Parts: sequence; structure tokens; C-alpha cells
Amino acid sequence: MKHLLVTIYLLANVLHAQDTVKVQPKPLVSGGIYDKPFMTRLGGRTVIGGYMDVMGAFMRTAGINEGWSFEARRFNLFTYSVITDGIVVTSEIEIEHGGEEFRLEYGLVDISFHESLNLRGGVILSPLGKTNLVHDSPRLELVDRPLLSTEIIPSTLSEVGVGLFGAFYPSDRSRLTYEIYAVNGFTQDIIEDSPGTRIAAGKNRLFEEDNNGEPAVVGRLVFSPVFGTELGISFHAGAYNIFTLDGLKVDSRRVLTILAADGEHSFGWMHVQAEYVNAAVDIQPSLRGIFAARQHGYSFEAHVPFGHAFLPRWPRSHLTGSARFEYLDFDGDLPGDDHMRTTLGLNVRFTQDVVLKLNYELNWRWDREKNLEREMRVLMGLASYF
Repeated sequence: MKHLLVTIYLLANVLHAQDTVKVQPKPLVSGGIYDKPFMTRLGGRTVIGGYMDVMGAFMRTAGINEGWSFEARRFNLFTYSVITDGIVVTSEIEIEHGGEEFRLEYGLVDISFHESLNLRGGVILSPLGKTNLVHDSPRLELVDRPLLSTEIIPSTLSEVGVGLFGAFYPSDRSRLTYEIYAVNGFTQDIIEDSPGTRIAAGKNRLFEEDNNGEPAVVGRLVFSPVFGTELGISFHAGAYNIFTLDGLKVDSRRVLTILAADGEHSFGWMHVQAEYVNAAVDIQPSLRGIFAARQHGYSFEAHVPFGHAFLPRWPRSHLTGSARFEYLDFDGDLPGDDHMRTTLGLNVRFTQDVVLKLNYELNWRWDREKNLEREMRVLMGLASYF
């Protein structure tokens, strides 16, 4: 890994000396892969940036304290290369837990024919819900991502595929954007790798093949009537199981469908956002009642900034008070197997790119027999772009 990072650094410096080509696509999603701070410092053909994230947690479960522990969650690197006018290659290399996990979060080439029509191929961030596209720790106001974006939509969901994206402008103030891709999709591990249906377990971690030879389709459509307001819908649909083997039919084709909706609005003094997800899993008849065929969840959060320039050394510093309520139902046909969480947070933003977070979190979990387990966590996070 050390040699890889050195190679990337040397390559960036070599390419930086080449002729400057300043062609940067407009960000399709605020905070997405083309809306990173380091891109504003673009001076050559290739630049490198990234972000880091460290956190601490104090946990009490069922009345038992587990004390404090700290975690070096992420140290991620972005690369952005202009190949020629209208063609760029960009990537994110994710280093988690101090190097325990090392993976490519996205690595893709974009070819722009027009703002309304662009071709994308490679390892993409699946446009399934807003959080999967915008999840950098320095951007988020709370330490943890919403539950629906880790347990049902397995953020970060990266998939190999190819497709189209673009933007239209119905009026001077509004915008309509779309993304649609053919991807490898999920695997049968959503039921084979856990005692119950867990969609996150079926994430295809191999960027080399589809388990059943039939691509899934994922897409997102977003309407923004004015700046600061967005309404989005997204979907992911495809067969998750192996239904043919050596040309012989071994099972019925079983489809996983995930539908998501998201929205956000800024009132000036407060920003609110919400997400909803619903998943339907075609379960083999003999396994129904053991594995859930329906799952859903929602999240609602509000953020209020205040105390602007309260740190004289950093004129753009401010505080943010945050609150989130969220709920997951892992089995929509039976009582139990639920998770509810309430989080309160206070942030210190030294600049827009550097944030210190303090969260107080309460969790309620019900198993399939409706037994309740309570958990309290105090979380502290420090995150920064670079």
C-alpha cells in the first residue's frame, strides 16, 4: 500500500507539470464526486485531495458500560485527471481502520457529449438515495450515516457498470438531473450470509463479474425547483440469485427491488432533509417466514447553524445544532426485528472543510420475538478535507 501511495503522488507531480487543461464538469449532486474542495485548486492535469475521519465512542448497552474507544475510520484519497476536453478520469481510494481495509470506492471515466448527455463507465457510486452519493465525513453534520443508508442501502455502495447521466433546465431557476446505469447488482448473500434477510450482506464486493450474468439497473431522478431544495427518487432492480448453471435452470429468477426517495430544503436559518427506502425481496416459498420479503426505513434530520465567526482566528467558523430521528423495519410482514434511533448533535466548524462533532445517541432494538434492547452512545468525531 505504501508503494501505491508513493506512485500516485509521483504521478500527480509529473502530470502537474504538463499543459494545463481547465475543464471541470458542473456538479450533478451537491457534495458529490465533482463537488470536492481540492478541485477548486485545480492547476494541472491531475490533482490529489482527500479527507480523514477519526472518532471516539462511549457505549452503554443493556445497562453495561463498555467505556471509551477510538477508531481511525478513514483516510481517503481523491484523484482527478483531465484527459482532454470533455473527458475526465476520477477516483477515490478508501483506506479504513488504519489500513485494515483498502479498496477502490469509485474509479471511472466520464465522456461529455453535452450537459444533458454524458457517458460514464467504471466503478461507480450507485445513485441509490442521496446519502450514498454524498457521504464524506466532513460534509455530514452527524458522526454516523443514517441507518437506512448502511443497513438497507449498504453505503458505500460501489458497483461496476456503465450508463448515462445529465442535467436539464426547465426554467431559469429549476434543474432536473438523471443518472441510469447497468451494474452487476447484488448477490444471494442477502439471505445466505445471515440468519435473516440482510441486503447489505449481498453487496457485490468483487469488481470483476456478475454472479448470474444478468445486469441490474440503478437510476436516480432529481428535481430542484430552486437552489437549496431537492426532491429525488431512485431505484435498484435486478436478479440477485444464481438461476442457471452451465446452461441448466437451477432456480427461479428472484429479483431484489429497492425504491428510495429523498428530499431537502433550506429555510435560511434551518436545513431539513429526509430519506425513505423500501425493499422487496423475492424469497423462495420454502424460506418465507424465515427470511423477510419486505424491509423499509426512514430518516428525518434538521440542522441549525449559529454562532458565526465565534472563533476569531477562523472567520468562517460556526456552530451547528443537529437532530435526527430514524426507524428501520427489517421484516415488514411480521412484528419485531426493528431498530429505532434518535441522535442529537453539536458541531464546531472551524472552516467549512474541518469539523469537530459531538453526538448523543439513543437506540432501541427489537428482535423477532419483540424483545427490546436499549443502547446509549456518546460519539465524538473529527473530520477534515485536504
